Amino acid sequence: MFQNIVEIITLIVSTILQCVFYKRGIPKDFTPKRILVVKLDHIGDVILATPVFSNLRLAFPNADIDALAGDWSRVILENHPDVNKVWVYNSPAFSRSQKPTPLKEVFQLYRNLQRQNYDLLINLRGDWRIILLSLFRGVSPKRIDRASIQVANKFGSAQFSSKHEAIRNLDVLKRVGIPISIQHATFSVTPEDDEWASKFLLDQNINSDQPIIAIHPGSPIILKRWIPERYAELADWLVAQKGAKVLFIGVKDEIPIITEIQGMMRRESISIAGKTNLPQLASILHKSTMFIGNDSGPMHLAAAVGTQTIGLFGPGDPERFGPIGHNCATIRKKLNCPPCTGKFCRFGEEGCMSKIQVMDVILTLKEQNFL
Repeated sequence: MFQNIVEIITLIVSTILQCVFYKRGIPKDFTPKRILVVKLDHIGDVILATPVFSNLRLAFPNADIDALAGDWSRVILENHPDVNKVWVYNSPAFSRSQKPTPLKEVFQLYRNLQRQNYDLLINLRGDWRIILLSLFRGVSPKRIDRASIQVANKFGSAQFSSKHEAIRNLDVLKRVGIPISIQHATFSVTPEDDEWASKFLLDQNINSDQPIIAIHPGSPIILKRWIPERYAELADWLVAQKGAKVLFIGVKDEIPIITEIQGMMRRESISIAGKTNLPQLASILHKSTMFIGNDSGPMHLAAAVGTQTIGLFGPGDPERFGPIGHNCATIRKKLNCPPCTGKFCRFGEEGCMSKIQVMDVILTLKEQNFL
């Protein structure tokens, strides 16, 4: 509750700041030489923001386009071909496993950013410290802010052209006349990581003729996790009926979840949880036939590298946070389930993810002509 209140206050103050100090807007012939984009969210949200950088590069091919992001997502933007530099700031509002940036280092960051002489600051999602940064106007004389559109939208003004997060980010550019031609998120796999993935699959005796199914059963939010027994049943079906190699993916903290699932399975599977960094995981997903998993960062990463993706949703909204791409599908059975991040579901002990059955996933595979 407290976090939601802080978020609302941050949105309102950021909107007031935009209206009072940056009310002149962006002139039509404005051609910035240096741009800073602020996106402090988690991995999946940052992936959904990558089209912003692609469209900025098309609009301003000679500009330096930098990003301010958390350390957990820096590699996503460092890997992006249209990003020149990534400044790291771990916001207290978004830090999970990593510590927030100390206040002393925040002031040093302020000074470093002021020296860059940015022409334009694009605030896709910041915090109160970023509001202070904008208040002093020492970083950039021009600013466009997503918060002002969000607040207008809350009061009934139809400012967003879509419900989906990726499009809402692009609406910030569209509002000031920056053309939009790219809407899909991207993550570029480097030749080095592609080579690593090929060697890894060879070491696991995985043939190129076999379907490779990457499954991510974890999530930082407990209520977003599908039932382990059903993941085990689905994985056994994929091996028996499709001759697939099942790869369980995740971070080190998710190993116990995967171990539990593998213990329930009758067929063989492979776990690479905790054994890859983000670019390596992207390379594995790029070589995989399909991804199946909960609403999480790896789901968006799979979609961003072009892999067939099925996202399982419960308390999240697939219309707003679903994977975007040509080969993506989502499953959500309890349509009136509100977003929540707690440990216990208000609708029952098992939670809304329990409404999804194994047959729902199998039918989606068939309907989408996946595999």
